[in-house]
This record gives sequence, structure tokens and C-alpha cells, in this order.
Amino acid sequence: MKKIYFAGCGGMLGEAFYKKFNKDYECRFTDKDLNEDWLDFLDFRNAESYFEDVLNFNPDLLVHLGAYTSLEYCDENELDALNNNVTSLETAVLISNKLDIPLLFISTAGIFDGLKNEYDDWDAPGPLGVYARSKVLAEDYISRNANKYYVMRAGWMMGG
Repeated sequence: MKKIYFAGCGGMLGEAFYKKFNKDYECRFTDKDLNEDWLDFLDFRNAESYFEDVLNFNPDLLVHLGAYTSLEYCDENELDALNNNVTSLETAVLISNKLDIPLLFISTAGIFDGLKNEYDDWDAPGPLGVYARSKVLAEDYISRNANKYYVMRAGWMMGG
């Protein structure tokens, strides 16, 4: 693997990926908010732009990091949250299938209801809000439609 495309990486997780991968791989880091000089503009909610930009870069891996993560925002703006967190993943799947490359999707351990201390891949999700539900829907779409994919569930993000 030599080329990696990162979509939606203007936050702390994106910065961590930038620091880890920028020196050893040819990368394109994109976000709609250009809050760092290493970011290029892309609003992945625009399917045509997303498709074109990734195809032009022709990566070996597509990493989709972007999501609305504020639980309050997602609950108050359900349609926007679902469009951002789910519909854009449909485009990512189309892109990865077209290029025959893996898609790495960052989900959340928050898809579970918290009634148990530990969960595994065989436990059924029990999302408690719009954010968690959007991640379940995205995971489900990816697993049913992507030819090559990884879903990683982050338990907790902190630091900067």
C-alpha cells in the first residue's frame, strides 16, 4: 500500500492519522473545514465531488473518518446527521468497489446500549440515539455492499 485517501479528517482523529501516516505514505487528507494547512477541501456529502476527487487520486485505501459526533447535534438535527453519517458512506462504498480497494470506516462502541460491561462482534447493537443509530446503519450498509472493508469501533476518543 502506497497511497491513502482520508475523507473528513479535520478533527483530533484525523490529526492522529496525519501524524502517523503522512511520512510513510502518499496521502490526501480532506475535510470541509480547512482548519490545518495539510488539509485539502472536500465536502464528502457532495457525492459527485467525493467520487471524482478519490478516483483522481487513485488510492490503495480509502479511509472515511468524517461524521457528526455531537450526540446533541445529531438528536436535534436527525436528517442532517443521517445524511452526513450514513448517505456519504454509500458513496464511499461505490468508490471503493469501483477502485477495488478496501474501505476503512471508523464506527463507535456507542452502538451498544451499555447494559453489559463487554461486547463482541456477535452482540446485537442497541443504539440509544441518532448518532449511534447512524453508525449502525452505516456499518450495516458497508457490510452488505462493500467488496473490501474494515469497520473499526473506537471505544473512546480523547486528547489532541
